[in-house]
Amino acid sequence: MRYALAALAALLILSVSPVADAAALQKTATAKDGAKMVLVPAGKFVMGSNDEDIAETSPYHNVYLDAFYMDVYEVTNKLFVDFLNDTRPGEEVGGKRWNWLVTRDDTELDERFTWWPTEIIYEDDKYLALEGYEQNPVITASWYAAKEYCKWAGKRLPTEAEWEKAARGGKKKKRFPWGDPIPTGGLVFDRPWRDNQEPAPTGKVGNYFPNDYGIYDMAGNVWEWAADWFDPNYYKRSDAKNPKGPSKGELKIVRGGGWNSIPMGLRVAIRNTDFPQSTNDGIGFRCAMDAGE
Repeated sequence: MRYALAALAALLILSVSPVADAAALQKTATAKDGAKMVLVPAGKFVMGSNDEDIAETSPYHNVYLDAFYMDVYEVTNKLFVDFLNDTRPGEEVGGKRWNWLVTRDDTELDERFTWWPTEIIYEDDKYLALEGYEQNPVITASWYAAKEYCKWAGKRLPTEAEWEKAARGGKKKKRFPWGDPIPTGGLVFDRPWRDNQEPAPTGKVGNYFPNDYGIYDMAGNVWEWAADWFDPNYYKRSDAKNPKGPSKGELKIVRGGGWNSIPMGLRVAIRNTDFPQSTNDGIGFRCAMDAGE
């Protein structure tokens, strides 16, 4: 009887420990960069959409994700400047920084005279965010730069599934992070940018209401890099648990819409893409972190 009771006790411990672990997880976290993160709880969510104009988001499918943390805000110019000043990537043309980010200084060179710059400059051997734009999201950061930043901060890029679950905020089969209404004022979208001597038409992070997880700017402002390679048919064979996308590809996923998106371009299920080396004026990023970290 004593051994039977011991075995029963062990089974009870095993059966309740995941619940206890989940309850013990902190609701917020902070990594090396000091950016606030919030917990996205473990569990299933419905991913994708059945909208006919975005066939690559079909079909709806259930996905289980382990708990993870997500940055509350997009990575800002100020945070990216901290990363650059700490890692000192070098200013030689064709070097590491050149492939990570376009700065305003680059437009003085013939190679990038017509490029759209971010609001970061290099001055007196130091990277600086333009005054007044410290809290705007960094743009023109390549996928490689985003990956290196997240690694430097002790985090990682979110998978496409993690990004979508975080963006939905617990809502099921809704078109936008807040529900189904078409976006109007407050969000940063559908803005022109006619002169590369002017700042990009982004807004400061946290410019609109958060979703139900407490995460801001999951629609509009800037598109955001995800970790995954793109395959238009991936959802038809996606892993049901913690999917990480195809093992290889040419294009990386970007999500969420940006300052130059039309209203329907902000749908939470939309899968946009770009080359990982691209330094696009409408793309930024945020980081994720395993809940066990």
